[in-house]
Amino acid sequence: MKRILLLLTVLITVSGCIYDIDEILLQREDISMTVKGAEQFVYDPVTCQLGYNEAENEFRVLDDNLGHWFIVKCSSRPTTPGQEIRADLTWTTADNIRKKKGLKFTVKKTSPDGLIWMWCKSDKIGVTLKEI
Repeated sequence: MKRILLLLTVLITVSGCIYDIDEILLQREDISMTVKGAEQFVYDPVTCQLGYNEAENEFRVLDDNLGHWFIVKCSSRPTTPGQEIRADLTWTTADNIRKKKGLKFTVKKTSPDGLIWMWCKSDKIGVTLKEI
């Protein structure tokens, strides 16, 4: 009986660590960032701003108060599904600023209106960006 309980506990724990990219990222139609399935930032065109520095391949998404934001600085311009890119990511949390350098993102999808869906499998980070 103890083994069955242990096995069930392990299965529940493992299933909680699986992140479905289709649910987390590819179904999104908004500019946003998620970490392990949890929304970190969602762009609202009424209260937020977008920025793009073409020379640096840097995308900036921030609120009007500059209190919440994320910045993705890519090694190259993300244009094609399947393209792998290294990127540095900086973002705000409720009480901190987080930074991750050298993340490996894969461009999962692009749209004609300039949306770009990128996924970092190792850290379970999804970003949807807008080329402007």
